[in-house]
Amino acid sequence: MSIQPGPNYTFSASSLGESLNIQQPWSEWNGGDSLIQQFQCKVITESDGEGGLNYFLQTYKGVVDYTWSQFPFRPEPDGSGGETAFRSFQNQARITDWAVYRNGTRTVGTDGASEWMANNGKVEILNADYVGGSNQWLVCISKIDWWDKDSWLAAYRLIDAEKPFVSIFPADDTTATDTLLAPQGSSQHSGGVLYAESNAYAIASLALDPPVPLQIGYTVKKIASIDWNTTTLSWDVTQYEYGPITLPMHHDTGTMLFNVGTPPSPSSWDSAYAAQFGGVFNHPWFESTWAIPGYTLNPSAWWYDLVSPAP
Repeated sequence: MSIQPGPNYTFSASSLGESLNIQQPWSEWNGGDSLIQQFQCKVITESDGEGGLNYFLQTYKGVVDYTWSQFPFRPEPDGSGGETAFRSFQNQARITDWAVYRNGTRTVGTDGASEWMANNGKVEILNADYVGGSNQWLVCISKIDWWDKDSWLAAYRLIDAEKPFVSIFPADDTTATDTLLAPQGSSQHSGGVLYAESNAYAIASLALDPPVPLQIGYTVKKIASIDWNTTTLSWDVTQYEYGPITLPMHHDTGTMLFNVGTPPSPSSWDSAYAAQFGGVFNHPWFESTWAIPGYTLNPSAWWYDLVSPAP
């Protein structure tokens, strides 16, 4: 019988008792890909050809469960004089590549069967001793709650894809953090306004000014932090999340208001739609996700769907 007291050591039992055996050590934990977990991150090194080392991040592929909704659109007429309900779905996708990274830092690998992102690819990271480097890099996963129903933003991949995406960026790079780590909260609609017109005797008519979108929802989680250790002169990886990762999105609707008079024409909804919902509270932040200076927003498919109901 053999038991495992720790990496590289075993105890062997016999009729003479137990002895420590280090001649045939067991594999270390994380010694093989079979022990790697979804979205796990590691740093690998390669010679720079001048006696030094280059450092690269690798991330394991993983599954994410996320909320997809019809926001910012309101329910559509159902053809019978009423409207369909606002809908959201719990979808599931497998993330196979990074979607946001510094320009020129990602290298696609050649192993199409690898479980490491980008076909066993890598993203170069630099410490603060180098121009553009940082002693802390973050790996995050995010989801923007926007249905690009009318293809207004088809040129902007993070929006058009309507999928969760993984990003890697320096923690002190405000160009990235002001967009990717900025808390936005839930998606919000107003409750609409019910207008009543009256005569001298009673209410003559009621009309609804429909709800309009007020805020675009956004959710983000940190997968890992990659920190430069100035004592060991190497990178330390702190893992915060393993897959499957859940990215929920909440939807809030305000209280319907009551007013006496005639509703606006065109309606508040029609006006908001004509402006492509540019009046939502956090639209300036939303625009910052369309393009991030100095970063590539991967135009390739960084996912494939496992569960994706049709809208």
